[in-house]
Amino acid sequence: MDLSHIKAIVFDLEGTLLDRVKSREKFIEEQFERFHDYFVHVQLADFKNKFIELDDEDNDKPELYKQIIKQFHIDRLTWKDLFHDFEMHFYRYVFPYYDTLYTLEKLSSHDYKIGVIANGKSKIKQFRLHSLGIMHVINYLTTSETVGYRKPHPKIFEDMIEQLDVEPSEIMYVGDDALNDVAPARAMGMVSVWYKQEDAELEPLEEEVDFTITTIEELLTILPENFEPEGEERNGNGFIY
Repeated sequence: MDLSHIKAIVFDLEGTLLDRVKSREKFIEEQFERFHDYFVHVQLADFKNKFIELDDEDNDKPELYKQIIKQFHIDRLTWKDLFHDFEMHFYRYVFPYYDTLYTLEKLSSHDYKIGVIANGKSKIKQFRLHSLGIMHVINYLTTSETVGYRKPHPKIFEDMIEQLDVEPSEIMYVGDDALNDVAPARAMGMVSVWYKQEDAELEPLEEEVDFTITTIEELLTILPENFEPEGEERNGNGFIY
């Protein structure tokens, strides 16, 4: 496929640029520890499993914590206490994949416009981009809160297209979710890239996906530019030396 016409690379956030599994599990473990004295009859594994079961992309944590308080019959502690702890600490538990920053800076240095589309609250997504250390290479962030529609609704993709001022066919969209990322991007006329995770529950249909990758850095081998300046070497973790 000729990709010389691509002008913008648009990404999903969680599970694509942000290691959501690592970030969430670390937060859950340390929140449990912070409130350990109130969870005397609760096992960490049970707390973790219930949190993950109730969690969603809208980050509706008040409802999540109400359910946890009810499920485990926790007294002397309210959902507001847990939610306040989340608001105070969540930004510390944001882990990129090892190649996230390197890849985005490479794309930006070759004049690709970079966008991020995410379901959820704008403030939380902005915090996460800052915490990941990639805000300086993001041209535009659109969220379901801003647009009023969640992925996979076309409106949220249309907002990104308008803001980047490019044609849909000039966008490569990268995401880990077959339903919310790959299929709608392809339907909009974008080049769709599925970031395949080991725990992927649903695979896109063959006609919905143009490329499949298992690391973000693989984008640099798909696009036509030479992203490796002569003499640049990197170690096994993706860092230049």
